[in-house]
Amino acid sequence: MEMMPIVNGLQEEFEGRVSTHQLDASEAANAKLQSDLGLRGHPSFAVLDADSQVSERFFGPLTEVVLRQAMEAVASQ
Repeated sequence: MEMMPIVNGLQEEFEGRVSTHQLDASEAANAKLQSDLGLRGHPSFAVLDADSQVSERFFGPLTEVVLRQAMEAVASQ
């Protein structure tokens, strides 16, 4: 499953309500942040709340519905 169209579409949909960041897992500079967020493998996703606490972690491809629900939960806080 190609995740980029899903992620890009949700970034646009939630713009102004949820801050999104994409990290390149192959860049050494991102290794510490990925480790701190408990992310491993590719693709992986962390959804953080307004206090920068991880509210959800996902590993591997996922559906747009699942990712949208996680982002909605954070946006509604």
